Amino acid sequence: MFKTITGTTSLLGECPVWCEKTNRLFWTDIQGCELCALNLESGDIHRRPLPEPLGSFALTADKDTLLMGLASCLGYYSLTTGHFTKMTDTPGVAGTRINDGRCDRMGNFVFSTMSAGEPVQPVGRFHRVNATTLETETLALPDVAIPNSICFSPDGATMYYADSLQGCIFCCDYPSLENQRVFTKINGPGAPDGSCIDAEGFLWNAEWGGRRVVRYTDDGNIDCVIESPCVQTTCPVFAGPNYATLYCTSARTGLDKPAVSDGALIKTAAVISAGMPEVRFAGLMAR
Repeated sequence: MFKTITGTTSLLGECPVWCEKTNRLFWTDIQGCELCALNLESGDIHRRPLPEPLGSFALTADKDTLLMGLASCLGYYSLTTGHFTKMTDTPGVAGTRINDGRCDRMGNFVFSTMSAGEPVQPVGRFHRVNATTLETETLALPDVAIPNSICFSPDGATMYYADSLQGCIFCCDYPSLENQRVFTKINGPGAPDGSCIDAEGFLWNAEWGGRRVVRYTDDGNIDCVIESPCVQTTCPVFAGPNYATLYCTSARTGLDKPAVSDGALIKTAAVISAGMPEVRFAGLMAR
């Protein structure tokens, strides 16, 4: 069962990333325009204001530098000075912002863009920053409305991704992007949000509106379900010693009467597997 961590409430918490070098769990409050961090040793919580929404980010070889995907651009952010160095504008069609993202097993940053306005339009796309050239390419995957769940199998040969609006998690061979197929369709009231992969290659998915986090086998069948105190769970991550604790972000935005747990970071040690180290962006500036 998940427990709520006091003082971690966000409007729209997303993209939790564990840094084993600093013992900090980072996440973004997209609507609050903040980068948040929890020190697992001291329990201290730190929030850094940002000039615009942060959709996703990645660790780099430098423990004090993050690769950030702000709404309008990608760049490097110094945790020491708070200075942001722009790399490139957000790709895709006009009126879109960066959303979910994660590094592939080779250290390239794979991320998505989605409609920034309401109603959400099916103009979302998936992109990749090449860690060697720093060039950005749009991946040959179908357009989606709300792109999420970007993660990769332990051997890097399978990419997972979702369209929350369709209620499906998809996968394909990687990096060829061939054999695009449905990995699983959500059964119940929830929609697929963020995902992560454990050391056994099983996928953990947080369901927006489903009050649960679900573990799927590598053939897309439900292996176990952990109920959540939050209505809108957003993305799970394994953190802490031996990657043995499962954390999950959540959101309170859009709820008429949010509970204390809604929007908080939650955790449970009652998991049946451990996680894997987060792949760091292998970009030139980070070396």
